Amino acid sequence: MINEEEAIKLLKKYSKDEKVFKIVLDHSKTVQEVALEIAKDVPNLDLELIKIGSLLHDIGRFECKPGAGAGIKHGVFGAEILRKEGLDEIADIAERHLGAGISKEEVKEQRLDLPLKDYLPVTKEQKIITHADNLVSGDKRISLKKAVERYRKELGEKAASKVKKLADEVENMKSIK
Repeated sequence: MINEEEAIKLLKKYSKDEKVFKIVLDHSKTVQEVALEIAKDVPNLDLELIKIGSLLHDIGRFECKPGAGAGIKHGVFGAEILRKEGLDEIADIAERHLGAGISKEEVKEQRLDLPLKDYLPVTKEQKIITHADNLVSGDKRISLKKAVERYRKELGEKAASKVKKLADEVENMKSIK
């Protein structure tokens, strides 16, 4: 596992633009804050994985900038970069953090521009980072209510209810000791 300084250097390595680097880094640092805040109440976690995975979850944004039409592919691009760097566990986080995850069936049904497979967060660490990412817009924290509403507006009721369900699942991790 790499440390925080090395993770930031890795982001810098793949960034082609100082402005986009700053946007991605600021967003990722806020996601990291939120994820670690959630994680403090959940037993048996790899906190280092959460710390570094949060920082690198959007490394694929350098291949498709925020707001770009190909944005849905940033998880796949990020996973490719991270696997090339030998960071497979973090690559899985990048690949599975979109919304509340995307199933193979959803890729097919919605004709998404993604390789046909599941992109669902599986581990507790993946779910916490995915949930934390939903609670951050740009570099600002937003409420769960606002996050659900954003998904409802942008992607519809099914996406919104998946975000809420993931939030409930993460919340329930806290009570399991």
